[in-house]
Amino acid sequence: MDNDAILIVDGHLDLAYNGLIHRRDLTQPVSRLREREDSIRTGLSDHADSLPTQRAPNVGSNGIAMVSLPELRRGCIGIVLSTIMARVQVAQPATLSGSRTQTIAEALGRSHLAYYQALARRGEITLIKSIEDLDRSVDAWQEPAPDTPIGIILSMESADPIGTTDGVADWWAAGLRSVSLTHFGANSYGHGTGSVGGLYASAYPLLDALRETKVAIDLSHASDSVFRQILDYWDGPVHASHCNCRAIVPGQRQLSDEMIRAIIDRDGIIGVVFYENMLNPGRNFDAAPTNAELATRPMRAVVEHIDHICQLAGNCRHVAIGSDLDGGYGRELAPTDMDTITDLQRFLTILGESGYSEADVAAVAHQNILRFFRNIWSL
Repeated sequence: MDNDAILIVDGHLDLAYNGLIHRRDLTQPVSRLREREDSIRTGLSDHADSLPTQRAPNVGSNGIAMVSLPELRRGCIGIVLSTIMARVQVAQPATLSGSRTQTIAEALGRSHLAYYQALARRGEITLIKSIEDLDRSVDAWQEPAPDTPIGIILSMESADPIGTTDGVADWWAAGLRSVSLTHFGANSYGHGTGSVGGLYASAYPLLDALRETKVAIDLSHASDSVFRQILDYWDGPVHASHCNCRAIVPGQRQLSDEMIRAIIDRDGIIGVVFYENMLNPGRNFDAAPTNAELATRPMRAVVEHIDHICQLAGNCRHVAIGSDLDGGYGRELAPTDMDTITDLQRFLTILGESGYSEADVAAVAHQNILRFFRNIWSL
């Protein structure tokens, strides 16, 4: 790790999903992961540990891997919000990862939790559940050792694994600190990306139970109606862990200016995403939900979204990084000047070159997210 590296907190990664669904050993360097997966993309790998080429119909490549624990350490990305992600959804060619029932989603979510707990037992990560845990992790990353654990704040991308309101206390005790009610399509509690509709009646008792904890509601992947309904009902903390600006890139998956202002008014934060479909103004999740073939936009395109949020806010307090790297895509759809997640350090340099002060760069890199959770947990 570069001695001049700045601590980065990434507000959205799908580590368990990559480990369990994409069968990636995240304790290995990204170079090793790519060697193993060459056969999936080309059928030509002779690596001794190459994965088989068997794949379900209509399921594309997992993408070229960019994220692993060694890569996070090398890039001083010492703390991340990482997901428990299992949703109920009718299977479609682009979303075969959906579960048929909420019972199955709950079981899959529990398996994701077990994955993080196993990594914690090995000393690869540490689960952050309190201000004290957070402070210890931040301190450890001031002068990290080669094996310093990655601090993990557990988030849930779609609340389907919470089968009943009685389960909220168990999930909180396990470390869950951020929940989005929906994901792609219509899920157990309402409508998400790519669908039209609002919350279901079952969402309101769940919100009541979550309000008894100090959980944050993640507004990413909410339909426009769900976004409004949550803010009308929920008086607790909100953020958008991985969203970009609809004023720059069209489509429901992005946040409108009105939505951005609503999050700012609640003292929330918005994590910007490093994904071609959310950086290219020519893409639109509503009109063309499938992936582009190759990325066309550099990391400077992400700065455009940060600029827009900061202009709406009048300051740099409400924007962070929520890269979503390896979130169903890989290097081929990340910014053209990125190779692995380690390059987030170079992104901070680009921010500085774009006119952001050292204080503002630090705010985007880690201070805004740290302040957000410290404020919640200190109440």
